[in-house]
Amino acid sequence: MSDLVPCCPHCRGSLNREREALRCAACQKSFPIVAGIPDLRVCADPYIDFAHDRAKALRLAEDGRTRGFAALLERYYEITPKVPADLARHYCSHNLAGVERGEAVLQRLQAYGAELTDRSGPTHLDLGCGTAGFVAAAAMHGVSVFGVDIALRWLVVARRRLDELGFGGSRLVCACADHLPFPDSSCAVITAEFLLEHAASPIGVLREVRRVGGPETFFMARTVNRFALAPEPHVGVWGVGFLPRRLMDPYVRARKGIPYEHVRTESFLGLRRLLRETGSRNLEVRRPLLTAGDVAQQPLSRRRLLACWAALDRWMPPARPLLALFGPFLDVVTRAGVRPAPDRR
Repeated sequence: MSDLVPCCPHCRGSLNREREALRCAACQKSFPIVAGIPDLRVCADPYIDFAHDRAKALRLAEDGRTRGFAALLERYYEITPKVPADLARHYCSHNLAGVERGEAVLQRLQAYGAELTDRSGPTHLDLGCGTAGFVAAAAMHGVSVFGVDIALRWLVVARRRLDELGFGGSRLVCACADHLPFPDSSCAVITAEFLLEHAASPIGVLREVRRVGGPETFFMARTVNRFALAPEPHVGVWGVGFLPRRLMDPYVRARKGIPYEHVRTESFLGLRRLLRETGSRNLEVRRPLLTAGDVAQQPLSRRRLLACWAALDRWMPPARPLLALFGPFLDVVTRAGVRPAPDRR
């Protein structure tokens, strides 16, 4: 596979640079380049419209001239007052540990049998890359990864991280995961950490993964388990997933004073049904493979809970179905590339 070259997300035509925009040679649709990042989205981020996202991205890009990555993260939440202070602190800590969590993703890919090679260019894709922790971790191992996210503002913060580490942010693209701006069969490895629960169309995402991946492409996704015996990590509230969906938002508003929107977690069985609907026969849902890195990069209270789940998985094999039904996460991986989960004894 050759270097990934973005194409038109509508018709897959080639893109030509025109000042601060890219224009499709086939359908003539134009896409702006904002703060140096190509905006190839078909749909806006559900949390914010195009205009406000681009304005926020430009504001953060200007702030990033005099701030490092950590300071720019703090600045992000200063200009995002809707996020409660406790969640803002949690999200900041989460993003600051992004490279370490990226290392845990690399551990998991290796354990599942994926082969990461740089070849002649970045043929590896990270969907929902956020602040590019995995992109940076991969770069430290000599592997080029294209980071894709629907949030342009977050990609500006991600680029500051990559610049600070000496990698540059040229491998960041703003796009929708269900309308990827890449040619058919162009990617060797595709990852999607905690993306499916945020996607407007998870089925569309999985179909796009099948399209841009070739027959030997390895896919690995992790998503929050709806029926996890733990607080819902997006809002820090217990019991959300056990409620009917129509009651989730009122319950979180009553408990936390914030909305529960644009998040749709799935159970083990629900995710299996979703895979059947997409026709993705080479993918399977598995109990989460919890590496040491997965556990280490969590807040203390959650770390203890994950350590208990990991111990249960290791020492009580008959209890492993419970980890699939009620564990904190679910993994979706390419069936052909899957090894049995390591015994870890």
